[in-house]
This record gives sequence, structure tokens and C-alpha cells, in this order.
Amino acid sequence: MPERSSWTTSPSRTWIYDRSPTLSRTGLRAPRHGRPRAAGWQELVPERTRPRAPPKPATSSPPRCSPPASTANRCERGRVELTFDDGPDVYTPQILEVLRAHDVRAVFYVTGEKAAARPDLVRAIAADGHRVENHSWNHPYLTDLSAAQVREQLANTSAAVADAGAPLPTLFRPPFGATDATVEAQARALGMRVVRWTIDTHDWRGRRPDEIAATVLTRAEPGAVVLMHDGVARSAATVRALPTIIRGLRNRGFCTALPG
Repeated sequence: MPERSSWTTSPSRTWIYDRSPTLSRTGLRAPRHGRPRAAGWQELVPERTRPRAPPKPATSSPPRCSPPASTANRCERGRVELTFDDGPDVYTPQILEVLRAHDVRAVFYVTGEKAAARPDLVRAIAADGHRVENHSWNHPYLTDLSAAQVREQLANTSAAVADAGAPLPTLFRPPFGATDATVEAQARALGMRVVRWTIDTHDWRGRRPDEIAATVLTRAEPGAVVLMHDGVARSAATVRALPTIIRGLRNRGFCTALPG
């Protein structure tokens, strides 16, 4: 018999006889029911109908986790205050999460209007060990107001903070940094000291996170007070910049601290 011959038993089934030693590598299988019985006959299975091997079970590698945030806070070169204005608002919880991960305490200068609307966030700020301080009721230019109006702005804000469950404010940051003798006198009468900042990140202008972080890290010095915002429309960039700011300050030997 020739080395290889074929026989068709139906339009869809073809048999071959192959005595070559490569039979086991041709992808052919032994005949079954209704096929020639002679030894050496094999059924030709087209490539598209060959049974496929079952898929290998999927193996999942363990998820890659980011390294935990460093909480080391050595004051080798001095203290730096991180402060946030104009909240509490939608970005406040995200900022609190970043601060918590790095074991940082900060100061939140809140407006009375927002504190009254979101007392839960005021409580959350205080519960994490941060300071909740006064930033006026609705962020006006206080130097344009009368003494009575200034007092109302400040007193109502302090009341809203206390009503939310946080300690009564002892610091007051005037909106836009605008102050005069009248504003300072009204703040003192309510038991508050007027404070400003030394580094303005201008994060409210829509700056990129890397620009915000660079402003802080290039100007950091002992006793610096950093102004950021948790209560403006563009505070998402501040959230993204914050881890870089914290790590950068600590790598430079600064510790993050609350006002004394």
C-alpha cells in the first residue's frame, strides 16, 4: 500500500492511511464509529473543527499597593503650618483623608455660612485633631463694613462653629487679608487673634498641582504659614498637590504643626 492514501465516506468525513512515522504529529485522530477498521486509517480533522484545549485557569497576581504614607514629622529645620480657607465644602473630606494618611494636623478657617450648612464636616475636622477657626460669615471685605457689621460677621461665625460641636475659635483670618483697626478691635473683643499667611499658593486661580506644590516647597522656611483652599471650585488641584507638599516639607527637614 502507498505511504499515504485517502477515502471519503461522506461529504464531510475523509479518512487517510498513513504509515509514515510522523503520524502522531499530523493532528489526526484514530477512527471511530462508521469508519474503516484497517490499522493505519485515520480521520482527517480540518483545523477549524479540531477541539481546542480548555483555557488555563486565570491566575491573578496580588494587587500592587502604594507604599503607606510616611508619618515621620521631624522638626530639624522648623515648623510649617498648613491652612485651608473657605470651607467646609465638597473637597474637605478628601483633604482630611490626605492629612489623616500622613498624620498631619492643619488649620481650617471656615465661613459661618458653610459651617452652619455642613456642621457634620466641622465636627469631622475637629475630630481629626485639626483647628477650626473663623473666616467671617460670607467672605466680605470687612474694611468696607461698620464696626457692628464686622462684629456680626465674626460673632455669628464663631457661634456656628461652636453649635457644630467644635471649640470656639480663637483665631480669625480676614477675607482677602483685608483688615484695619476696627476689624482687629472686633476680633479681640470676641477673644480672637488676627492672623494671615506667609505663602499664598494661589490655588484658587486654577493652578496645576505641581505649581501649587512648587510654590510651597521653594518658599518654605521656619514659621511659614501656607494658604490653601478647601472651599473653592478648583480645590481638586489642592487635593492632588497636598501629598507632594507634605512629603517635600518633611524631606527638607520641616515639620507640619499647628499654631502655638
